Amino acid sequence: MRMKWTKLLLLNLVFWPGPALWANFSDSLVTLHPPFPVSAPFIIEIAGTWPSDCHPGEQKPVVRSFDGQTVQIEFEIIVFHVVCNDVATDYRVLVDMNEAVQATPPVADTLDILVEFQGATLTWKARLSCRPEIDCAGPRMAKLPERGLFTTPERKDEGLLVARQNDVTVVYPLVYDETGRGEWLISVGQVDTGSFFSELFRSSGGDCFDCEASNPQTELTSAGHISVLVDDPGTLQVKVNDRLFLPYTKMVYGYKGPLAGPLRADLGGRWALRENQGTDPPLGDITALIPPAFDITMQSISPGDPVQATYLVTTVTGEELGQVVCGSLDKGGKPLDHCEFIDETDQLEPLFRVYPEGPSSLALEYGRAVIAVGIPPRGKAVRLD
Repeated sequence: MRMKWTKLLLLNLVFWPGPALWANFSDSLVTLHPPFPVSAPFIIEIAGTWPSDCHPGEQKPVVRSFDGQTVQIEFEIIVFHVVCNDVATDYRVLVDMNEAVQATPPVADTLDILVEFQGATLTWKARLSCRPEIDCAGPRMAKLPERGLFTTPERKDEGLLVARQNDVTVVYPLVYDETGRGEWLISVGQVDTGSFFSELFRSSGGDCFDCEASNPQTELTSAGHISVLVDDPGTLQVKVNDRLFLPYTKMVYGYKGPLAGPLRADLGGRWALRENQGTDPPLGDITALIPPAFDITMQSISPGDPVQATYLVTTVTGEELGQVVCGSLDKGGKPLDHCEFIDETDQLEPLFRVYPEGPSSLALEYGRAVIAVGIPPRGKAVRLD
């Protein structure tokens, strides 16, 4: 049986205006996820501002060719416009290279990327392996998804259940087959710097939920593959087989007061460092910058678009250490999972980037530019109250 996925409807009453002279990729940035995949699967992210509202972010990217060193990306038009308006529009394109890399492994340390859209061309050279003296000096802390149930407005009757234990991540898609009956799907793998690739399996032949247990021999059959990009712990970009990436957001229970709604997690409370890493000699580890235990107290939350929340950070005896400021990465109600710890030594550059990983866990990563000869301070804190 096939999974039941929503079909895209293309209207023949409208047309695509064709190449425009002003279409260009001049304000675009290309990023690989994970940053240095070597020969493993990866996702190409292309983001920037397009000169009109007929932008590549609303179309379907297609890998036309990949020879192990050069990838050519074009677009299948799935959203048609009668006219393009000269309104600068932010866009984001995610290109899943999982299938291409499985068929043709990369053969070089660099990747040549060629993107074509509306007559405009983008060329970009990305590194597939890091240079030890530069790129590998201070690896970023891996972004991990929160555990729990994720949903998407694109498919309100479906969801994802994410489980993590040790280094293993399991994703259970909660979907239906073509007859409308629920299916039991599973994918197992590891999250590498915020990206997850796995084969998707369908389980069948088990006992019904309220039947006497008979210990039947269940069967696992392939249902394709799944690719996941962790935007932040509570927001995932998910692609199944040849479909588009869709955003899935963590369902949150139990938050109350002014923090319910757009703000995902209430950071207020007493916290203690659980993981403490860092080998950069000028900086030392994380306890050289923040005490092993500290308090966070809500100061203010400003409504609007984007929303911003400000917290006061103190020692357990009340000595002020600085502020944690959380704000949306973009407009439109994206949850406030982007936070920065700012102290009096530099009001413009954060001392730490703070990543809420759930109601009881924070990831901390040194936020200032350093010439690192080791790992800059980083760690995790857990809630004590």
